[in-house]
Amino acid sequence: MNQKVFKRRVYIAGLICATVTLVFIVRLFNLHFSGRVVVPGPEKMEAHRGWIRDSGGYILALSMEKYSLFANPEEIKDPAETASVLSRYLPISSKAIIDKLNKKKRFIWIKRKIDDAAAGQIRKIGMPGIYFKKEYQRMYPHDSLASNIVGFVGVDNNGLAGIEYAFDRELSGADASVPFRSGVPFGKNITLTIDRFVQHIAESEIGRAVAFYRAKQGTAVVIEVKTGRILALAKSPGFNPNAYYDYPAFPRRNFGVIDSFEPGSTMKIISMAAVLERNPAVINNRYTCNGWIDISDARINCTGVHGTIGINDVIRHSCNVGVIEAMKTIRKKDLYDMLTRFGFGKKTGVDLPAETEGIFRPPDRWSGLSKYSIAIGQEISVTSLQLAAAYCAVANGGVYLPPVIIDSIEEEDGTIVRRYAPPAGKPVISKGISDRLMKMMRGVVESGTGRRAASANYCVAGKTGTSQKFIRAKGYSDRVLSSFIGVAPCDDPAVCILVVIDDPADRLSGGEIATPVFAALVDRVLIRMGEKKERLKAREPAQRKVKPPVFNGKTMPDFTGLRIRESLGLLIEMKTRVGVAYTLHGSGSVFRQKPAPGAAVEQGATIDIYFR
Repeated sequence: MNQKVFKRRVYIAGLICATVTLVFIVRLFNLHFSGRVVVPGPEKMEAHRGWIRDSGGYILALSMEKYSLFANPEEIKDPAETASVLSRYLPISSKAIIDKLNKKKRFIWIKRKIDDAAAGQIRKIGMPGIYFKKEYQRMYPHDSLASNIVGFVGVDNNGLAGIEYAFDRELSGADASVPFRSGVPFGKNITLTIDRFVQHIAESEIGRAVAFYRAKQGTAVVIEVKTGRILALAKSPGFNPNAYYDYPAFPRRNFGVIDSFEPGSTMKIISMAAVLERNPAVINNRYTCNGWIDISDARINCTGVHGTIGINDVIRHSCNVGVIEAMKTIRKKDLYDMLTRFGFGKKTGVDLPAETEGIFRPPDRWSGLSKYSIAIGQEISVTSLQLAAAYCAVANGGVYLPPVIIDSIEEEDGTIVRRYAPPAGKPVISKGISDRLMKMMRGVVESGTGRRAASANYCVAGKTGTSQKFIRAKGYSDRVLSSFIGVAPCDDPAVCILVVIDDPADRLSGGEIATPVFAALVDRVLIRMGEKKERLKAREPAQRKVKPPVFNGKTMPDFTGLRIRESLGLLIEMKTRVGVAYTLHGSGSVFRQKPAPGAAVEQGATIDIYFR
């Protein structure tokens, strides 16, 4: 190459680099020493965040125009006077404003998103160095309603929790070019499957139960059986997203999808599905329950002494011994495969952030006790949403549907961008097994541990659960988690409702404290859904027992169905023989007793008999 040409190219390249460098230096100098503050004007303002609505179109979250106040301290000659004037219209002290104005900066926020009245007064005064910027403030018109679902945004309108976080790009318009209206960019709107009315009554009832029983927290999940649509996902305690910063992290957690727990006896229905599939003849078996059973050098206690009972009564009375005996007829792989089919050990895929998959170890990590522990709801951890989805499958003829909470995403003008159709179902058990399980669950409500969940208008089937809370490094404690899950109507289930009460102060069972919450919800939910209201036929009059119960000196007699006069005679005999104390509750005939029939009676024990 010609040497002169080469040198000329080097000089030209060097000159270009020097020119670009000089331009950057001049620009940097101007930015550093300029007294101007440049804030994007309306043509560059943030997008109007989309609405979040319930299934009926009621707005759960919206954005409103607000003015934010900022200052350039270099343009303010008398900071004290300016601060004094501003403090008259803002909820900020004069001293706090002076501290802001004395900072060596050219841009300082005084107050974000102030009241319109205050903005108007300050604008009229027209103080030098004080400026306004139009922003959007996120508002939640129903306050705490569905707050654990909807979530909230930060001061810069970035989603921080719930749907606001999970769909931040869609709501803010960051996912694509956004339409403009009057020069303002708009994000997309989101419609949920949540029903505002159902969510409200679910929050009210679970909140009342948590407060009454002095529990740590609670949740109520309501799902449409045939579609998997979540109608309510209530949690107590809750929070107000309009002032989320006033609440600690705990009430802001969505217990229904984030926290997992040992399900206790509610797992027995799914375990029984595995037994019925692999060993249908078990339906004819009889089991003897003496109140405990030994497995792999471990003694597992039962909920009572149930004597000799069939498989239906095993579920009706939530008998641990009967379930464990039935589990001996199948392999641990059979149980694992069944629970996996029902979705345990993996996320449901619901569009809510921070969903957990629970804890479900593979069979090669099970001990000799694990199959039996898992069958009665121990050594496995599930979320409320997982459990509700599994029971929906039982009620849906054995077809599993993943739960959904988003109905659609629309443009600002209503054009649907994406419709979330109910997902395709996946058969997990046969219709015959589903019908058999529904019959067992109906027995639980008719005359078993779930009697308080019964409805006067609809046939209800369900299962109670009470699990001891496991504390790491300490083992099982005396604290409990009480639950009830039910479906209705029995013949053609429309809705599944799960109630979970975490750590009630009095350590009461699911049959005692979760069932009344279900009963308070089921009628109102079904009527809201348009289910035909058919009053149940009155039961046949109870036949008088041919052979009245007797006290054998060791175990509790069965008082069920006795009137007060008949009960007193038996109680007086027990008091004379073993010195028991007793208390009668209510009037009518006996429907519940503590201790349960067949339980051992100790000297000086206290007996409670409940009438209705």
